[in-house]
Amino acid sequence: MLDERQIGGLMLAEVESAETPSRVLDLDRAMSTGRRQRRAARGTSAVLLAVALTVGALTVPDLLNRDRPSATMPSDDGGKEGATGLPAALTTVDPERVYVRFGWLPDGIRNLQYQAGLSLADPGAGPGAQRRVGRVYLSATSSRSGDQWHGVALTLFPKGVPAPPPQRDSGQPATVIGTSAGPELNGAASTFVTYTGAEAPEAVLRWRYAPDGWAQLRVIGTAADTTDTAVRVARSLRFGDGPVQLPGKVAGVPAGLRLIAVDVTESLEQPGYWHASTQWSPGSASAEPGRQRARTLSVSISRYRHVTDPSDKAYVDPNTTVDGHPAKFGGQDGNESLTVYDVNGATVRIDDDALLPAGGTRALFRAVTLVPEPATWHTHLRR
Repeated sequence: MLDERQIGGLMLAEVESAETPSRVLDLDRAMSTGRRQRRAARGTSAVLLAVALTVGALTVPDLLNRDRPSATMPSDDGGKEGATGLPAALTTVDPERVYVRFGWLPDGIRNLQYQAGLSLADPGAGPGAQRRVGRVYLSATSSRSGDQWHGVALTLFPKGVPAPPPQRDSGQPATVIGTSAGPELNGAASTFVTYTGAEAPEAVLRWRYAPDGWAQLRVIGTAADTTDTAVRVARSLRFGDGPVQLPGKVAGVPAGLRLIAVDVTESLEQPGYWHASTQWSPGSASAEPGRQRARTLSVSISRYRHVTDPSDKAYVDPNTTVDGHPAKFGGQDGNESLTVYDVNGATVRIDDDALLPAGGTRALFRAVTLVPEPATWHTHLRR
């Protein structure tokens, strides 16, 4: 996973907010962050999400396949084993690919999210270690912003990286207190692992999605029987390596910038907000993750909504126009930030850490091509 610093049960706030720089979600930190925020000010929302869509002649086919089942639609494949693995464990994570999608999910899911790319500090690397590989994270959230995190979260770890114990809100290390046999997944046995310190009903299910590649599914507080829910979700997962589906594409990113992260989020509640972002870095792939993320170019595309509340992260506050669209521009010391509102129903934001020439955010905006009718676009994180 990427920058594992923020988030949690704040998925809805993230989807509705196109105004903050993006970071990747981490389930454990998410729950801890959410609880601390509730103690400080219950009901307030926080976070995150902004960044960049795609670059340098990236083509994303089949963007408008709108066949998407409802979040609560019954499924007849919840008890059948799906394609619960890949042919080989991931040695690197390509942010432009979708490695896994949900099939069956329990009732009440509010938000979906998929993240792939650079991890700032992958669990399992050892104390203080920083790995230069990424990981894949897919989640479905049933909790509301500010509440304790409830939902389903799947993580695919790169080759040779073991699944770590969960982080607890108390700060105390979680230790194994029991294991039990799970269903057959990817042609082999899986294992349920029980840890100390769970803040809510929890099931942790692990299996090898490929030789020497671990998958971990966590179900937290979504149903009375989290174990049964975990089995049904795991069996209906669909693995693959198709192209990530995004609401647009952009050309003109300078040569030498490398895609390091993709983050796609969608609210399944009406009116159906969504947010898609990618992030680019000039840093070498062999550099420490922190150095790769020190300076980035990011572009985010989200569904436009006209917000008049200044306290809202998505407050529409233009100070200029770009190609006839209301926009907000700012920056200093070579850094620029440009948000262009209501571009055929979408908001486009570009944040540049002095990687573009002066005025480059405006030029890059003109290289963005949105899908037709972007307001009706869906993430397709669920088949």
